[in-house]
Amino acid sequence: MALIAPTRMTVNPSYTDPRFLINYALRSGFMHLFPRQELDVRLTERDQAVYVPVLDLRTIAQAAQSGYNELPSVSLSLDYITTPTYEQKIRVVYSREDLNAAANWNMSLTDAYSNAMRQGHFQLLRDAALFGFNPQNGEGLLNSSSGTVRELLPADSNGKSTVDDYDAGQLFQSINRIITGQLNRCNLLGITGRYNDGGPAVKVTCLAPQRVLGTLVSKIVELTSYQRVGSGSASIVQAVIDVMKAANVEVIFAADDELRGRGTNGTDVMLFTIPELPNMAAQGKIDTNVFADEFGQANLSCNGLFADRSIPTEITGPVGAEATDVVTFMRSTSGWALRGEATTILSVGVSEANEFSAAGPQSTTASSTAGN
Repeated sequence: MALIAPTRMTVNPSYTDPRFLINYALRSGFMHLFPRQELDVRLTERDQAVYVPVLDLRTIAQAAQSGYNELPSVSLSLDYITTPTYEQKIRVVYSREDLNAAANWNMSLTDAYSNAMRQGHFQLLRDAALFGFNPQNGEGLLNSSSGTVRELLPADSNGKSTVDDYDAGQLFQSINRIITGQLNRCNLLGITGRYNDGGPAVKVTCLAPQRVLGTLVSKIVELTSYQRVGSGSASIVQAVIDVMKAANVEVIFAADDELRGRGTNGTDVMLFTIPELPNMAAQGKIDTNVFADEFGQANLSCNGLFADRSIPTEITGPVGAEATDVVTFMRSTSGWALRGEATTILSVGVSEANEFSAAGPQSTTASSTAGN
């Protein structure tokens, strides 16, 4: 890592503000895609792969007023799925002169390098979670092919295909249908219209670029589309959250600009996922899903990001007589869609001019539309 800390001339008397203006990176919400917003810390440094066992249950039951010569039985089929692990490393070397140069700027070089390396690891984890270390092998949530649903936002009734110009009410309904479809595929639809009725709320995360989320939080759903409290004043995001909350679903919207241009034909991606299934045990004595609900070793995760530690480890050592060598490392998997049916990848068009200004979108030409 380079340190550029030039000498400088100042005027006396003067005041130097001790606070630095630091370039800010987007605080990605990608960890909302995983259970408890945490890495699944189960690996050791030596683990080269992760294996997750899969248990498929099939039962056959029969009833009659007379006995059978051959009784029905239960079929248990065991298998496993696997993904490789990867070691991340970042290294910096600095000298005594570097320490002195940084001190002239009233900065701790060791702390600066330590935090910079941690940020590098976390940004790499974000890329691994979304796109994988080896995307060609289906790694990363965006590259999963194991049941993941991919959709392209169609044009609205006015022929508009970009989120900037899309009818707010129709976009609101489209998002509701996507979330409902996920819940239905995961068998979380309750007979009362409340998902996981009687249990904890089902959590659904939507990860999208800032320019898409900005549109969703600024476009108001019309009175004719949303006949509830907030009609005519609630944004698309707030309307979705309120409607789904009434169905015992907690929807979280989070941002990540790495999803810009990652969809079909260069569109942006809105990634919808259920991070983990709710614990539905003990909700009734007669349970047609009793095996999964009561099985003690059930894995409720829909997405996985395994690691050997929660933060990277830092090792410091000398180099020669005057230099210091610092290495940080950790091991992790790529993002893993354990239950692909819990994830929907929605490609949405965004116009070229959508970067938010008082004038609004100046052009309806889409950089990412279904027709391109």
